[in-house]
Amino acid sequence: MIMVSSAHPCFCPVWGRRPLQMLKRPSLFSHVLDRLGSEIVGGAYSGTGLLPREQDLCAAMGASRTVVREVIRVLSRKGMLRAQQKIGVRVLPQSSWNLMDINVLDWLWRAGLHEPYIRDFLEFRLAFEPMASYQAALRATPEAKADILSRYQDLLVVNAALEAGSDRTPAIETDLGFHTAIYQASGNHLAGYLGVLVTHMMRIQVDLTTDEPGEFARGLHLHGHVAEAIRDCRADDAFDYSSRLVRIPYENYMRRQFPGQARSFYPVLSRASQKVGLAAQ
Repeated sequence: MIMVSSAHPCFCPVWGRRPLQMLKRPSLFSHVLDRLGSEIVGGAYSGTGLLPREQDLCAAMGASRTVVREVIRVLSRKGMLRAQQKIGVRVLPQSSWNLMDINVLDWLWRAGLHEPYIRDFLEFRLAFEPMASYQAALRATPEAKADILSRYQDLLVVNAALEAGSDRTPAIETDLGFHTAIYQASGNHLAGYLGVLVTHMMRIQVDLTTDEPGEFARGLHLHGHVAEAIRDCRADDAFDYSSRLVRIPYENYMRRQFPGQARSFYPVLSRASQKVGLAAQ
């Protein structure tokens, strides 16, 4: 921990820094970061491929050079910009952007450019979430297991409300909490971080793939199977049921993209198929 001396110009006896500086600077920085990031994603600089000159950018953003330079540094770390001597700050192609960054994802969603990434995200979940469920069955604490089971019970409640005609938002948020709890219970620090990212991306994905009547309830029983397998330390079953669960929105999305195709878009997992059955989906 870094201690700030009382002689330091930013010292505050309560927080250790002047509260106005703590509040104003992040607020202005966040505003400029969000605005410039959104403009880049929206194609505002696609003509020249370059940001305006620094003094013009400062004037447009209503910010100092210090703030603008820091924003450019942050966006450069996100793979969106690159400063080049005698040329300026170049906007990099979308293929260079860090799609594991929550800010970048937010800007893509807001710009309406998220659709191409839904399939990628679902395939990402198929690769990681079953393993997180497997590890949770082996490593989760009794408290974590109880939390996952409790969240499943919450899912039953919000689904009943959903079928009665209530808004979908509580159901979506409850579902996100269930999946996040599994990532956290896996005991893997990277999986815990991925859980935060997955939750952020799932909010859009679930909204898109459960918009038809009855679609949310389609995988509800599998949530219960996953929760019970984790509770009972049945790691193989947790993996299989989780794979089956994530496969539902994946198949749903792919069939929308390729209507009329009867084939499966993902391998059938034998144990989950035998225990749950394709018809139960």
